[in-house]
Amino acid sequence: MIELAFGESAAGSLKAAKSSGFYGDLSGPVAIIGGSDEEKTECLKKCESEFPDKPMAGSPADVEALTLALDIGDISDTYGGMDRRKSLLDTLFACYPGVADEIWKTDIRALCRLQEAKKVQEPVRMWVSRNDPAEMCGLYFVCRFMADSAVPLSVVFIPPYLEKDGCITSFRSTGELSPRLFSGFSSCEERISECGRAAYANMWSELVSENAPLRAVVNGNVKSVPEDFYDFAIRANLPDTELRVAQLIGKTLNYISGVGDIWLFLRIKSMIASGEILEVAPASGDHPYSGVVRRVIG
Repeated sequence: MIELAFGESAAGSLKAAKSSGFYGDLSGPVAIIGGSDEEKTECLKKCESEFPDKPMAGSPADVEALTLALDIGDISDTYGGMDRRKSLLDTLFACYPGVADEIWKTDIRALCRLQEAKKVQEPVRMWVSRNDPAEMCGLYFVCRFMADSAVPLSVVFIPPYLEKDGCITSFRSTGELSPRLFSGFSSCEERISECGRAAYANMWSELVSENAPLRAVVNGNVKSVPEDFYDFAIRANLPDTELRVAQLIGKTLNYISGVGDIWLFLRIKSMIASGEILEVAPASGDHPYSGVVRRVIG
């Protein structure tokens, strides 16, 4: 069975969950509402203790990462070639030389394996957070990609939060799951029926026909939205005083879900170019988020 994750972080954690060296420690950020640092740490331990400290069935070789960032940019060519996807990755990771090429190689390998699965009828299980538009778009895309095949498809929709002993741990994407949580959530697997496959495929076709600059989760549904959709959150977290871009991005990520740091960085650059945000000091060296900005006053 192919275990399909829609991001490199999720795929890495999922591989760890299937490895013989599995150790079950936390590997990604999660949100704990309220409490001291000690209480938050204890909460995370309690949530993980819900699940057994043992590897998932299968092998790390089962796992594929499909990091196409389908919530962003032109998706009109996703029925055939993927040239625009490669160009988008180049743009998103322009500050990190070589990263886009490595991700693209992984994507091509995943797409080829999915194509081969059509021939050999290898089942595909997808890991998705309903809060993450990139992962939801990935689910829709794969159902459309597999429309000409009877390959068994299933999905694990990760719970939005875990509650234990009065503590709540929330998850915004599968990239925030530790290996042990992947192992525990595997019991949430749902078979995607023929009707479900068609519905998801149609949802992708609708998004492609709209071909908006951005896609976001709005009231639980994936919607086409303008590229400045998240700008309100940047404005809400931009003080009159100076702060580093990294701090502004971090505050904004805590304010909303469904968006990544790279897209926020690109939007901040756009708002600087338009004069809405003042760049006090440019980024230094190979640290693109190290620039200093503030709100334009007056």
